[in-house]
Amino acid sequence: MASAETKHLLAHTLRDMMATTALDHITINALTQRAGVTRNTFYYHFEDIYSLLAWVYEQEIVTQMEKYAQIDRWDTAYAMLLDYIDDNRSFCLASFNSVGRDLLEQLLATVAAQLVRRVVVDADPTLPKHLQEDICNFYGLAIVAQIIQWLMHGLTEDKAAMVKRAQVMLTGAMANAVRNSRTMI
Repeated sequence: MASAETKHLLAHTLRDMMATTALDHITINALTQRAGVTRNTFYYHFEDIYSLLAWVYEQEIVTQMEKYAQIDRWDTAYAMLLDYIDDNRSFCLASFNSVGRDLLEQLLATVAAQLVRRVVVDADPTLPKHLQEDICNFYGLAIVAQIIQWLMHGLTEDKAAMVKRAQVMLTGAMANAVRNSRTMI
């Protein structure tokens, strides 16, 4: 079996197992047995269950950011991210409610910063990198906090309402931060 196929098999098996078993209770033995591969095969590709989980999110969200990069509006990309979480509700909630929660939060922070980065660069492409990073981190983490709250409440809030609330808070605010950064250089 090719390396990519093996990784996808292990990822699919992990997703299936997380539907019924808490991530904290999934062992390498159980995962490899269910996937029909050896422990050595698992360790050839991944360090542990959490590195597999990180790879799943990397494949399903981060590499998909290329699609988001073609979108002119950050709020459309944000809605797409919320759709992914909603479409993969049980998997994301299982990750969020496990010791692997930090992996999901780190991934969300990366994605949110990328969403904001486009707005910042469009507002002022000459803004120094460290100021771009500060603005992206600040507003990106605000978006992450909103998503974490949504996850904490079991994804009960309407996604459109979340996007609308983010629009209210962020429309003009990021451009203002870019202007303010320019005056403080």
